[in-house]
Amino acid sequence: MKIAILGGSFDPPHLGHWSVALQVKEMLKMDEVWLMPCASHPFNKKMSPANDRLAMTGFLVDEELGIKVSDFEIKKDKISYTVDTLDKLTRLFPDYQINWVIGSDQIKEFARWYHWQDIIERYPLIVFPRERNHLNLGESFKKYTGLKKIPPSVIFLDQPEVIISTISSTAIKKRLVNNQSIRFFVPEKVEKYIREKKLYNRL
Repeated sequence: MKIAILGGSFDPPHLGHWSVALQVKEMLKMDEVWLMPCASHPFNKKMSPANDRLAMTGFLVDEELGIKVSDFEIKKDKISYTVDTLDKLTRLFPDYQINWVIGSDQIKEFARWYHWQDIIERYPLIVFPRERNHLNLGESFKKYTGLKKIPPSVIFLDQPEVIISTISSTAIKKRLVNNQSIRFFVPEKVEKYIREKKLYNRL
């Protein structure tokens, strides 16, 4: 079984996340895509409570399309290092081919990831474009990692037919603080949850 994991803070999850998951599944013929909120961020990024982020991410699930949510990192309740997560999942599911998905906006920081070289040596890394001008993702990857050659494990989804969303959790939170609508940026159930829990009232 081929699994792609889209990790992140999901603070809040939005339709851009869903679009990435769907296209990765279709274009790379994955059996499932797992949305995996982290428990805490390696770079000390401030986040909403894990149970809220997990609950909201659950509203992006579509069983028919194979888009699921995983509480694997949240249950660890500690800093989430991607290489550790991949190693543990591989031991739990030895028959699965597990891929990790990042947005192209993370390329600049990727060389700061814990044991990032081990990730691309042992696992497929899928890079999904976040910018409208997404050409030369390979050159950007080499520039920020210092690699002279891109290993075959790194897959760039830079095909012209890719639909790129510039929706971001940061922009959604700013809109909420400014009392602006977030309709069509997040699922209706996510918006309802945010309103009921009074999340992101101020940054």
